[in-house]
Parts: sequence; structure tokens; C-alpha cells
Amino acid sequence: MVGFREENSVVIELGSYTTRALRDITDINTRPSVQVRTRAGILKPEETEKTGTANKPEETDGGAESSIKTTEDESAKKDDTDNASTNESSAEKKAEDNANGETETQEPSYIFGSALENVEPGTLESVTDIMSNGFVSDWDALSAFLRFILKELGIRIAENYSPILFAIPPTWSKTDQECLVQIAFEHLNAPGVVISEQPLMTVFGNGAVSGLVVDIGHATTTVSAVIDSCIVPSSVVQSPVAGQMLTEHLRTLLLADEGFIAQFDDPLQITAEFVTALKESGLCKFELSSAAADEADNDGDADASAAGNTPATFEYADKKYTIPKVVLHTAPELLIHPPSTYTPLSSIIKQVILMCEADRRVPLWENINIVGGSSQIAGLKEYLQFELESTVLATSNIFATSQAREIKFASLPDYFSGWRNCDHMATFVGACIVAKYTLNDPKHNVTRAEYNDRGPSIIHRKEP
Repeated sequence: MVGFREENSVVIELGSYTTRALRDITDINTRPSVQVRTRAGILKPEETEKTGTANKPEETDGGAESSIKTTEDESAKKDDTDNASTNESSAEKKAEDNANGETETQEPSYIFGSALENVEPGTLESVTDIMSNGFVSDWDALSAFLRFILKELGIRIAENYSPILFAIPPTWSKTDQECLVQIAFEHLNAPGVVISEQPLMTVFGNGAVSGLVVDIGHATTTVSAVIDSCIVPSSVVQSPVAGQMLTEHLRTLLLADEGFIAQFDDPLQITAEFVTALKESGLCKFELSSAAADEADNDGDADASAAGNTPATFEYADKKYTIPKVVLHTAPELLIHPPSTYTPLSSIIKQVILMCEADRRVPLWENINIVGGSSQIAGLKEYLQFELESTVLATSNIFATSQAREIKFASLPDYFSGWRNCDHMATFVGACIVAKYTLNDPKHNVTRAEYNDRGPSIIHRKEP
């Protein structure tokens, strides 16, 4: 049995918007040292020539290819004569291809993270999301992206002694998992690999083995049921009502407010970056009182209503703007009450729970786990609880003893002192916990020797 040290172990949580990674899981209270947008920029060919090969992940420590390329390089150095003749042959073939109208395919040069954020737009050929709606849209970009992450963690591909646990979306197929295992061993040179699904990690992070997981991400909201450490088959439901749609909705509300528009010379200055910054500023939040606004109006509480409409001040790019509070409090309600063409979140939750056996539903109602970057909007849990109690519990007598009389939301245990106010990152906490006992357990991890003997499909013979 191969033994791995905890200080060398790596946890990577793959998200459609943000990917988190940590090396050294000795202390569970340690937050991820790498948090990077899951997207890639491809430099124009002429920019690659100007900057040399430094921007090509395949030729840097963080993007070295597998040992196959290293062996080829060493062999080429030993025989200069053969190398020269090969170059002549390649040149002749290239000239022949050009004469026939064929062009040589050049490997793309990817950039990520801060380099991508700060690069001159004119030097980029394209920018692509590596994952979309929970699925990988470009496996080559993902491979280069993971090599970049290992470099950020201080790991050399050629001397990689770090086993990796990947936390992946529950929608990935077996083929997707096999592709990831192949990248891990052949491109990252990992000595061991474990793949676990994110809903399981979320429930474990919150100290349970059963629960309902609501992951409100950038492009999708995913609801899934976990019972006794297993995701219930066919219980995973996705909705496009998520952070990206909320950003677009908030921008629409702002553009419809004449007073707000008057603060800009050109409405085009209200960019997606501006709206995203406003959404994440903490000013945009759920107001539980708005859920019972009709009751408040019936009581004639005009003074409270006037106070609630006091504009908020938002500072962006060294300039202050006044934002109507009615917009800031109305926009987030899209996540709970989307347009009629979409299913409300409360209905999706009820649908997923009803997919489970009747006698297993109560633990799900009493342990709802809210995670994801877009779940950080203040007041979300309270507002959702109000909505569920008014729409679901009102009919609980239909389901008799199989229906919960109380709805509870999970939180990270208090003994995780380093994760206070970080319930939205429970998935990563659970992944670190699981990595502690799976990366050294042959029942769970896949070693390089096993991969060489059985191939990528060996991952399905391991317990999740």
C-alpha cells in the first residue's frame, strides 16, 4: 500500500465559475489557498511569438506535459544527426502542406487567473468558460487549467508526490470522470486520485450523512438529495435560475429607474462588472418584510415603507452612486420567485424530496444545505424558509408521518472556527475531511499502478 502525507495532499473543487484548491489538509480550518475563475484566455499566435514560450502551459513547471515528452526530449539530445534529419523532413513536409493549401495547427497558449484579468484585450484570441452549466466544455483547457493550479500550489509536475481529491458536480457522466482521471495521471503526474461528488461533500462538511443540497451557482441551481452517504438516483434537478440570471435581472431593474440612470452620462457605463460588484457588495439582499408586504400595507405602516425606500450608497471606481433600496431588495427575489416560464425553487425542492422514499423524507426537510457563490446574499435562508413554510408545511397533513412539521437549514459546525460565516463553502470543507481518510485508503483511491493496469475505468470500481 502506498502511503501519502497529509501535507502533500491536494483538494480541488471544480466549479463552473470558481475553482478552489488547497495543498496540505493537516488542519481542516485552513481555507483554500487558490480561488480562481474557471475560464481560460487564448493568446493570439503573434502574441505567443512575442512573449516566447513562457505563456504556454505545456512548457512551464505548472504546465509540463507527461513524462512521455521528457523521454522524447532526452532521446533527441542524444542523437543530433537524427534530430537534424527529422527537422529537415518536417520542414519539407510543412512546405509541401503549405503548397497544398494546408496549414500547421498550433497548440493554443492559455492564460488564467490574474494574468487573464490584467492582459491587454487586443492580445487575446478568445476567452472561454472551461465549464458551462456544470459540464466541461473544453477538456484541453481544463488540462492546462489544472496544471496551472498545481503550479500555483507550488507543485512541480515532474516531481509530483501529491495525491488529489477532485470534488465534481453530480451531473458528470462516467465518461467525464474517466477523462478527469486520465488528465490527473497523464498530464498532472498525480500518484493517486479520488473523485467525489459535491453534494456528498456538502452534507459531510455540515456534519451529517443525509440532507438536501441546494447549490446556487453562477449559471445553474442544482438541487439533490443525499441519503446515508449516497446521492439518490435521478434526484438531481437543475434550474438556470442562478447568479448570472440574477445579475441580468438586477441590471434590468437599474436601467428602468430614471433617477439611477441620471447619474450616468451613458447607460452603457452600467456594465456587467458594475452590476456584479453591486450584487456582491452586501447591499443587494433579501428583505423578509417584503414577503409580507401586502400585510404591512394593510396595516397602514406608511412610515416603515418610506424608511425602506431610502436610497443606499454604493461606491465603485472612486465614485459614489445612490441605489434605490426597492431595487436592491426586489432583485434577489428572482432566485425564489422566477418568471412563470421557470419552476420556483420551493417547487424544485419539494419535487426532489418527493422522489425519495416516504420514510426518508423527514431528514431531508430537517437538513437543507444551501451552498454556492450566489447563496451568499443576505437573508436567503430566512426568506426561503418563510416561502417553504407557507407553501409546503401548509399541506403537510397530506403526507401524514412522512412529512416534516419543521424545516431546518444546516450550517457548518462551530468547531470549524476557521470557516465562520462561510456556510456557502461547506462543499470544500467536506472535501478536505473526506480527503483525510480516502487518499490513503485503497478502497477509495486509485494509484498510478492501478491506472496503468486497468485504465481510466478503474475509478468506477472504487467506493465514492
